[in-house]
Amino acid sequence: MEAQYPDLIDQVALITGGAGAIGRAISEGLVKAGARVALVDNDERRLKRFEQELATTYGRGSALAVVADVRDSQQVRRAFKLTLEEFGRFDILVNNAAVTQIKPVDAVSDEDIDLIIDTNLKGYVICAREAVKVMKKSEGKGSLLFISSKNGLNGAPDKSLYCATKGGELTLARALAQELGQFGIRVNTICPDAVLEGSSLWEDDDYRLGTAKRYHISEEEIPSYYRNRSSLKMNVQPQDVANVALFLVSDKAAKITGAIITVDAGVAFVR
Repeated sequence: MEAQYPDLIDQVALITGGAGAIGRAISEGLVKAGARVALVDNDERRLKRFEQELATTYGRGSALAVVADVRDSQQVRRAFKLTLEEFGRFDILVNNAAVTQIKPVDAVSDEDIDLIIDTNLKGYVICAREAVKVMKKSEGKGSLLFISSKNGLNGAPDKSLYCATKGGELTLARALAQELGQFGIRVNTICPDAVLEGSSLWEDDDYRLGTAKRYHISEEEIPSYYRNRSSLKMNVQPQDVANVALFLVSDKAAKITGAIITVDAGVAFVR
């Protein structure tokens, strides 16, 4: 059977938030397609465990784990350096690392502001900057994929800071799509709804309980709440996001740049 994405064979992707639910799904999809991945995350335990899982299933050399904080330029540069040393090339950046919280705006601290803006927006800029430096030195082509959120389109109460950064990612991606098209570098964005399966975020008691309180439901009702508010009455799974991601970074989307695609079963609508 012909490979679905033959152009991805031997390509190299760097994926931030590589130990998270969405990062894992995209990484595994790329490896299955024949690509190699550099997994960047600040959770060393989860990261190393996932690297071993990929090695066991797909063979050593398919993935490289790099512990790094995307807020730190020096650590990000090191991640790109190690990627090039290990794989000899670089083709795809998936900006995915993010943090969030549930707080009314009058309870947001200076520390909250620094953490969320520096991770979700500054981190995306830093990683995009380093990726473009490498891409311009090579064949002058590549793909940047930003994982934003439906909250970047619709907003949400008690998550104003997070929503602001996710909206900023959308504008950043569109600006870069215009700036980088002349070099053959495409920039696209995916806006998922809440991904519950395999996400460490939902293991956090404060976030899980805060979500239940915000919607006046029990913890057990969270999946059904998200499902029932969508047009399609479906929950979003990590693989749903990965399916769109692989298409957008492949040659099948060669003439798509600056796009915003929602993977939310019909909650937010791009307008």
